[in-house]
Amino acid sequence: MNGDGGMNTNPTQGDTLEEKPKSSSAGPIVGTVIIIIIIVLGGLYFWGKKLAIAPVDEQTEELQDVSASDAVADIEADLDATDLDSLDADLGNLEAEFEGEAAAQ
Repeated sequence: MNGDGGMNTNPTQGDTLEEKPKSSSAGPIVGTVIIIIIIVLGGLYFWGKKLAIAPVDEQTEELQDVSASDAVADIEADLDATDLDSLDADLGNLEAEFEGEAAAQ
């Protein structure tokens, strides 16, 4: 009580008001998003390395072996050396594979 008979409205040292800290859920969400991004980027990195190591078959190497010259005679020689007869057979094989996969599903 104070001197005029009223109640003391000012808190004393023992009566301090404690404020509860507000908990924020943004921290765990941001952390989870960062972890997911790191996992996705790591997966893409390793998937890209796996694709880069894909073997090249013999026929592809032969097709890539052409002269760098732009002379007509050299271009004709490259065209004559290219085996296009097996192209139809490869397309038939590819078509059969697609039909087999479609039937399996």
